[in-house]
Amino acid sequence: MSKKSGKKKNPWIWRILFVIALGVFIYSGYQLYDIFSQNHEEGKEKAELINIAEIPEKPKPEEEPFTINWKALKEANPEIVGWIIIPDTDINYPIVHGSDNSFYLTHTFLKAENYAGAIFMDYQANGEFKDNNTFIFGHNVKHGTMFAELENFKDAGFYTSHPYVYLFTPDGNYRCEVISMYSTKDGSPSYTTYSGDEQSYLAYIDMIKGLAENKRDVEMNASDRMITLSTCSYEVNGEASDARYLLHAKMVPWNGEYKVKENKK
Repeated sequence: MSKKSGKKKNPWIWRILFVIALGVFIYSGYQLYDIFSQNHEEGKEKAELINIAEIPEKPKPEEEPFTINWKALKEANPEIVGWIIIPDTDINYPIVHGSDNSFYLTHTFLKAENYAGAIFMDYQANGEFKDNNTFIFGHNVKHGTMFAELENFKDAGFYTSHPYVYLFTPDGNYRCEVISMYSTKDGSPSYTTYSGDEQSYLAYIDMIKGLAENKRDVEMNASDRMITLSTCSYEVNGEASDARYLLHAKMVPWNGEYKVKENKK
């Protein structure tokens, strides 16, 4: 009669492996819960700010007019300096201006910690949009919020049918004409501001027009100002990298009424 050979399995190893696997499962579950929770809080805060500002959630420029309640917004956060709307997208947000470019990467418009961050102006910029080129940053959040829908402008049809970005400030409103949209790298020459050097600024305008993935003929001279919207690109393996989407738009003072469709019951 032959004896069975082989070592007896140590039950402690399996118990340890089970505990490790359980820990990984619990940690992953917590991480997912945290993400969903922050997404919920982000949407809740946006709705609160839209209500404070007295702006409809889905504004359209051709129907019922509205005005922004700047006093109430400033009471909510004194660092709110503007509001940006791009028709037919969910880009309908305040713009904040902090003391650095780090805080609002991980904090909301009301300064709550959140991975989605906020839409914020470059901290070095004039807080009243007086620079030749004012940079405005926002995350490309994968569930579609913040500046995620800037990517829509890569589509030629969308680019053609959406020539304007609407910028509202306490001192006046602008219907900004889209000049150019393209992909570039963080820190490229596109991330340049100009003050007083007209020839360099005109050369910059020519450069960004030349980089445009879709063309639009917008006349600009040295006295014109622009906003530049910047967000991350996931074009490389679907992951965030040093690639960026940039959208440039000429600031055109606008006295028209931005209107919205009245909700029908």
